[in-house]
Amino acid sequence: MGEQERYKVMLEKLIADTENEKIQSSEELIQLLINELKSNTSMEATF
Repeated sequence: MGEQERYKVMLEKLIADTENEKIQSSEELIQLLINELKSNTSMEATF
């Protein structure tokens, strides 16, 4: 899976969670995004 595809999947998940009201605030969205980026160490290997 390419780098762009990984970002796309991650963002689609966060958007779906926002639309389903699992994410209630922009602060929560940003924190989840940061956590997703931190936990996906395979992305760092592509830079």
